[in-house]
Amino acid sequence: MPSLFQAETAAAALGMLDCLLVLCASFSSLITRCSFVSPFIHSNMPDASNFNRRCRDHDYRSRCIYMITMLKATGMPLFSTITRDERCKKISPVVKLSDVGILIQNNLAKLVTDYPELKVLARIIMPDHIHFELFVQQPLQLHLGSILAEFKSNCSTSFRYKTDAKTNKSVQSLFTPGFNDKIAFREGAKDAFSNYISDNPRRYLIKKHYPEYFYHKLMIDIEGRCCGLYGNMFLLDHPLKAAVKISRQKERTPELAKKTGLWEEVLRSQGVLVSPFINPEEKKYYERAISSDTGIILIVNYTFSDRSKPYKKLFDLCAEGKLLIISTEQYLREQKITYPEAQYLNSIAAAIAQLAPQQARLRPRPR
Repeated sequence: MPSLFQAETAAAALGMLDCLLVLCASFSSLITRCSFVSPFIHSNMPDASNFNRRCRDHDYRSRCIYMITMLKATGMPLFSTITRDERCKKISPVVKLSDVGILIQNNLAKLVTDYPELKVLARIIMPDHIHFELFVQQPLQLHLGSILAEFKSNCSTSFRYKTDAKTNKSVQSLFTPGFNDKIAFREGAKDAFSNYISDNPRRYLIKKHYPEYFYHKLMIDIEGRCCGLYGNMFLLDHPLKAAVKISRQKERTPELAKKTGLWEEVLRSQGVLVSPFINPEEKKYYERAISSDTGIILIVNYTFSDRSKPYKKLFDLCAEGKLLIISTEQYLREQKITYPEAQYLNSIAAAIAQLAPQQARLRPRPR
């Protein structure tokens, strides 16, 4: 593999740092649980440290299933185009890989040939990012970060070779530095990952052609009630969701340590936290979710309409695709929540968190 890490660096000094990290991961067991991603990369992108952050207590050489996400670097060609199959009544996407997308696909096949311990269970090459579900079937000799850096470098080298850009220093890498990983800790995560990946093109088309679906045109049947939706409904399909509920007396929260570990993993891997976020301890997770670009599904008891939108901070989060508000629509405006109401809102949050991708029962809002 020529110039293994040169293609993955934004500058010469950064390249040296990342190369040293890979060498350490290859020859020393002391950094088994360290992130391959340099803490200094992406200084111009505020969410990079969260996107690239590794699970501190996880062994990235061990047998495990991951969902991996890598983003296209600015200025690089699109990996694919996605159009609607007009022959189908339902929204049915057609994904056509570009020359670059074909290079990525070929290198992904090469990855599992070079490392037979790996198996790709599902993949999708989107216009500006790729997702693939990766099964580490046997313990690895190398840190997974090292192997994925090699894959990215292979893709970039193939691109430079095909475009005869070997001497063009402006062509650094097809991808932004690092990658995001979601780990299949919970039962059902494997299927949730594959469903999320396969449904990615359909969601892309809906976002592109039906932006009104991001606001209040749909409702959801949940816990015996039809609730209003406002914001990014696709957060319902995220494979890693967790309901946040903490008792007023924190120490009385059942299995608090286990739940805290799950919430921390959701924050690390930028999953989705679901809750009415009522008490101060729950609100801390809400604020951390915002700062870490983790998705939020907020359960409330008041309604929204064309003329009554969320206040600016919530509206901006909805517009950015980071927030979905689910409302029982009991009140026209925000009200103080009683204890029975809080319990009901939390039961909705728990039910939402258990939904598998594409399992939500949605319906159009009556006119």
